[in-house]
Amino acid sequence: MENLILANAELVRKVAHEQLGAPVQYDEDGVRWLDGYIDVLRDSASEEVKAKLPNTLGSFLGECIRQAYGGQWVKDPEDGWMVRITEDLSAHPFNKVAKHLASEDGESVLGFFTAIPPLLLFASNQKKGAGAIGKTGHRPWWKFW
Repeated sequence: MENLILANAELVRKVAHEQLGAPVQYDEDGVRWLDGYIDVLRDSASEEVKAKLPNTLGSFLGECIRQAYGGQWVKDPEDGWMVRITEDLSAHPFNKVAKHLASEDGESVLGFFTAIPPLLLFASNQKKGAGAIGKTGHRPWWKFW
């Protein structure tokens, strides 16, 4: 299945370049292009086409995430295919594309993509802080004495 995901991601790049004149890469600029493209499709594509788009466009978004932030494609029995960036952080690009296609109210693949670095930083800081609990001079937030 991972080969199909990668093929779909490349298909998006090929169509963007050859048919739309947008040579996109697996990076933030590529996601910025995708964000605008989804906005156009949400208003112009038929419901039948919209139902198929999360697979291809989600593959491209997931590859952008994987290549920009690391991680790997994994299949969760409950959540389906996702990009596991770290042990504690996974991204669900197919779901995000479907939400962006369905609603313009606050849903954005670009916002999703750019939210990842702060989440990685937060997770890193949480792990560092967890190691400090119990050390002299460091109290858990809930201890008042």
